[in-house]
Amino acid sequence: MKKYVYLILVMFSISSLKAQSDLEYQFDFARASLAQRNIKDAIKALKIVYEAEPENANVNFLMGAAYTELSGTEEEAMRHLLQAVQNVNSNYKVGSFEEKAAPIHVYYYLAVAYVEENKCAFANRAFEEFQKYSEKVDQYYIDEVDRHMQKCPHDKKENTEGWNKLKVEPIKYEAIAAPVAEPLKPIDSVYLMNKGLVTEKLEYTTNAPLYGVQIGSNMNPSPTSAFKDVKNVDVFIDSLGIIRYVVGHFSYRKQAENLLESVKAKGFSDAYVVNVNNEKKYSNEVISYKNINLRSGLRGEVEYFVQLGSFTDTIPSEMTSIYFKIDGIQEYKREDRTVINIGAYDTFKQAKIEKEKAIAAGVADAFIVAYNRGKKIPLYEAINYTEKEEVQESEPKESED
Repeated sequence: MKKYVYLILVMFSISSLKAQSDLEYQFDFARASLAQRNIKDAIKALKIVYEAEPENANVNFLMGAAYTELSGTEEEAMRHLLQAVQNVNSNYKVGSFEEKAAPIHVYYYLAVAYVEENKCAFANRAFEEFQKYSEKVDQYYIDEVDRHMQKCPHDKKENTEGWNKLKVEPIKYEAIAAPVAEPLKPIDSVYLMNKGLVTEKLEYTTNAPLYGVQIGSNMNPSPTSAFKDVKNVDVFIDSLGIIRYVVGHFSYRKQAENLLESVKAKGFSDAYVVNVNNEKKYSNEVISYKNINLRSGLRGEVEYFVQLGSFTDTIPSEMTSIYFKIDGIQEYKREDRTVINIGAYDTFKQAKIEKEKAIAAGVADAFIVAYNRGKKIPLYEAINYTEKEEVQESEPKESED
């Protein structure tokens, strides 16, 4: 009897692992499809995962984002986004099948979806929530919501209770066949060019496996300096367009496993051993992204600015008063918008002081942006970089005596 029960347990475990493997494949397929703008293929794959986990906020977020990209599917987008917003994680793990929460960008899509539904007051509440994380997101998304909001006036006194509450049951889709029939097309030079990627084809002198430790994956590359306390990170792009970050090229798996233990001790609990001689996943190394060398990260001076506003046509009349209250205002053109800011400042601390002054002067939405060598950079990277420089400058130098 015990043997029978044990066999059932083993069979159940194998079946569960296979089911998870199939779902994970659909999840990865969907993310790669979204990156390549194959929205319908992405939705088809996501529906399979959704049927198994209808309350998974990560899957609902991806489905909501995908439906937002299509016309005539606003209702589906809203349903999934309202499910996703029930569980938001500001430390969201991008690209992880194990992640069950939604990223803070769910507020971006929810705001846009509410605008399309002409629920302007609700859209503004989602926008306000998104702006709380302005230091963690690319300014592009803040500007995009702001652009949508300009065509959606609202009464600030309007009752917005329930703007983020789930009021619908999970969607029941028709039976879906798995797996997805047609494979994705491999990345090509046009795709790489559109992404702003420069890559180099890798050819090793051996066909044998070379073992490394993958510490992360994403759809858009980040400088390797983003991985604190870990150096010698290589950046690869696989045949589906997924960016992979790997440390090491060892001939023996045991060597990579020893490194894995150290990497996990640094806080990368999801790291695992991979074969970097796998042509499908690691044959193309990413050299630069949008003219930024990923290996070198930031170099030289980082400058902080306080952005006061961004406008398409005319400057709103209420904004003209700041020209009588704030010194050092600069205007410059970015694509089809006029951006108004003050700066530059050498430290985030100084920029923060000036931002508070701007808010006190009446610019409630003032925020900080950072640039390095003329290119906008994520604020968290700028802060990490300048704080490190300040520490190095403040350390006492050893006496030559």
